[in-house]
Amino acid sequence: MSQATEMLQRSILVDVRSMCNLEENDDSFDKQLIPLINSQLMVAHQFGVGGNAFIVGASDTWQDLLGPNGAKLAAMQSWLGYSVKLLFDPPDNASVLKSYQDQIQKFEWMLCSKSQSEGTVKEYVTEKQATVYDELYDY
Repeated sequence: MSQATEMLQRSILVDVRSMCNLEENDDSFDKQLIPLINSQLMVAHQFGVGGNAFIVGASDTWQDLLGPNGAKLAAMQSWLGYSVKLLFDPPDNASVLKSYQDQIQKFEWMLCSKSQSEGTVKEYVTEKQATVYDELYDY
């Protein structure tokens, strides 16, 4: 299995937990993390990445979010991780905070640029996500 395939099959929530310095199997903060992840996914959609996607738990993968060619957008993992970390547990140190903010801006620029140049995954929504969305909002 290629590295790109492995990345796409990983859980979004588990990866974000790890970026927030939580144990990968520690679900005690999921009620706080999932809304933060989803709010950041809305931001990503605004700059053209990820479709109108959201997660509901640890079973949602990067491929669910980014589609089969999502490995081209590997910076999305870092962007989402840093963005959620800043919202969930912001650093006390101003230098570290500035460093995270700078990295987030760089990733946003890369993702916007990649999305605009290739028209990558802006409207990719899986059948699974559409079904969950319909159930949540009674369509």
